[in-house]
Amino acid sequence: MTPAQVRMARAAVNWSLDQLAQAAGVHRNTIHNFETGRYSGSPEKLRAVRQALQAAGVEFIGEAESAGVRLRSTPLGAGNVALGAGVAALGVAGAVAATGHSVLVVNSVPEIRSLARSILEELRLNVVEAESSEEALMILQDQALHLSAVFSEAIMPGMDGVILANIILKTWPAIKVILSTTAAGVFDRQLPANADIIAKPWRLSEMFRLFKGI
Repeated sequence: MTPAQVRMARAAVNWSLDQLAQAAGVHRNTIHNFETGRYSGSPEKLRAVRQALQAAGVEFIGEAESAGVRLRSTPLGAGNVALGAGVAALGVAGAVAATGHSVLVVNSVPEIRSLARSILEELRLNVVEAESSEEALMILQDQALHLSAVFSEAIMPGMDGVILANIILKTWPAIKVILSTTAAGVFDRQLPANADIIAKPWRLSEMFRLFKGI
């Protein structure tokens, strides 16, 4: 099992780091560090992560560069799984492509990511989650061709949303970025051409306007 496969598997069953950590009985930081290549992982903890994902319906396929994941069937107990039985993917990109337009939600607060997911799914958009700009860039490396937009908090620990938007403009100019903020100072910063701002609390009419047609 590779770090990329764990990221793919989490996206395939729409699990956050916290959800996988709870299912596997492993600390979320252990999983995050393994996914980002900072930690090779103990065999016992990796086995627990793999078993939790397999119980949710994930099959690990291939090896080395050809490694990927697919869903065996509609998982039991996965709750908010977006991909149904029979959808197979060599990696997350294939799974995302099978279900339509997708938005990457970037926010360090799980509750806000969950709220954003609920709203975007009401707009019939698929959602992939990241808890930091750094994690978002890793996901973009794998899935950029299948992402229509990035919905990011403007002010976050580490790399903020404005910097992330500039990187996306230079690397993936077709992807729209929408930044969410309550900080008035963000409005004074020059935004790249691919970015819009939405103020919090979000208004549904404004969300619909910004995400319509992506």
